Order: sequence, then C-alpha cells, then structure tokens
Amino acid sequence: MNKVAIAVAAVVAGSSALLNSAQAEMYIGGKVGMTTLDDACYLNSPCDDEAFGAGLHIGYDFTDIIGLEYGVDFLGDYEGNSRSGANTINTIDGNLTALTLAPKFNWHLNDSWNLFAKIGGAYMMSDDETDFVPTGSLGAEYSIDRNWSVRAEYQRYQDMSDDVWDDMDANFFGIGVNYKFAAAPVVAAVVTEEVIEPDPEPVMMSKVHKEEYGTGTFEFDSAKLTEFVSERLDNFVSFLNEYPQAQVEITGYTDSSGPAAYNQKLSERRAQSVADYLTAAGIGSDRLTVKGMGEENPVADNSTREGREKNRRVEVVVPSFEYQELVQPE
Repeated sequence: MNKVAIAVAAVVAGSSALLNSAQAEMYIGGKVGMTTLDDACYLNSPCDDEAFGAGLHIGYDFTDIIGLEYGVDFLGDYEGNSRSGANTINTIDGNLTALTLAPKFNWHLNDSWNLFAKIGGAYMMSDDETDFVPTGSLGAEYSIDRNWSVRAEYQRYQDMSDDVWDDMDANFFGIGVNYKFAAAPVVAAVVTEEVIEPDPEPVMMSKVHKEEYGTGTFEFDSAKLTEFVSERLDNFVSFLNEYPQAQVEITGYTDSSGPAAYNQKLSERRAQSVADYLTAAGIGSDRLTVKGMGEENPVADNSTREGREKNRRVEVVVPSFEYQELVQPE
C-alpha cells in the first residue's frame, strides 16, 4: 500500500474514533486548489513547480477560540532538480504529500465570518523521500448554517530537505468546505407553576395639581370683600388646608376708570384684602404671593358697565405642585 493510501486511511480511522467521543465539536472537510514550489529547480529544465492540489482534514474545536486540526494534503506531481556536490544534479519526478497536525486559532468577526490561523508541523512525503517541516496557514471561513461552512486558505510548508530536495518550500492556495457535527440545541422543558398572587395593597401615587380660582368682583373704587367673595374664599381655605404644600399667587385688577397710578394702588389693596382673609383663616402668609396689576390684562370690554364690573377682580392661582394620594387597587 502506498503512502497516500495509508494517509487517507489514517484520516478516516481518526475521524471515526473522534466522532464517537466528541461529536458536538467535531468537523470534517475537504479542499482543492493550486500548489507552487519555491527552490524546487536548480536548473530551468526540466522544471514543473506548479500543480493541482487537494486535501482532507478533521478538526475539533475545544472553545470558540482554539481548536486542533489534522489533515492530509495531496500537493501534486512535480518535476524538478537539485544540486548535490560540485557536479551532481538530482532529477526529481514524483508526487508530494503532507500529513499535518496544527492548533487552530479562531477570531469570530460575527455569527457568520471567522478568521483563522494554524501553526504546527507536517510530515512531507515525496516518493521515497520524507522530512518533518513547520507549517502554517491563514484563512477565512463563512458559516452557511449550523453545520455547513466554506473556507479559503493559504498554507505554507517550510524548508523540506532530504537526499533530493534542498530547502524546498511549498505554498498551497485553496478553497474548501466543512461539515460540523453540531447537535441541535437542547430546549429545556418549560415547567409552569401556578402562582397565587396576594391581593394588591393600596399604594401611594404621586400626582401634580394646579388650581386657578376666581374670587368674584368688587364694587367700584372699593377693596372691601363682598359676601360672595368671602363665601368663595371659605371653600378655597378648605382646599389649602387639605394640601399644605400648595402655594398661592394673588393678583388684583381694576377697570380702566381713573388714573393708572391710582388703579395700581387699588389693585394692590384688593389683592391684600384677599390675602388678609386667608391669613385670618389660618393660612400662613409664607404661602402667599400678593401683587397688583392695575388695569392691565382686562377680561372684558372697559367701554361697557358690565365689562368694567368683570375687570374689578382678584385672581387666585395655585402653581403646579406634587402630592401623594393613597389609591385603592381595582
């Protein structure tokens, strides 16, 4: 049995043994390409240092980063020559085969693309000549699915020397396909456990509140609170007692009758009358901001009696504030 047949048998036997022990991380593959030799011809003729090549390999990924790959590469038939001694030219005419074993280092760019490098040793065979040489390769792989991938690879065999070859290098450029024995992902059985949820408890909810409050109108040229205004303020006091964090902005206004400077003072007195009523009802003065705007910002037409009456007013605004409220769940 020739050496090539022995090499093929070794790959097949190794594949069967490893498949039985580590099927989930195992892969096998093949490749084809071209081989070129360096320093294979001392003389230009006869010389044929390029040939078609092919290979088989089996690999095992220990992790996503590192693995181990064993291969048989048929590097082709060559015709070359070398010099031994001063006047002796050795003619070479035969095939070249390599058995390789090398760690494989992976760099995954994403779920599909992977760059890899291998560096290891090779047992070179050419007819009756053999030699152990270092070998290394660079390549890229693309995963088609969980099992199948394709690869492109460059591999170099460095400095084969024996009775015929003299520091000859081999370069293999190839493409190939891999089949990975990846088991289907195991889906854990989902156990549904009945969960008895306790009745929900009341929760404190944060809310934001804003209030705009009209007190009513005033008599002409007067800052005295009418009975109607007082009743509305009593309701407002209840609101302020319920929300002690609320602040109050009190703004007094007049109609356009009379001088503007006088109207400004009158509007301030009207606003202060409202403030005094609130503080007398127990609302802290530190919660109150009081100002007058005179005849500015009318809400009605000052050319009519009804419009002027509407403009003689005090507006009370509670700016937005946050408070918490106990909410019963549904």
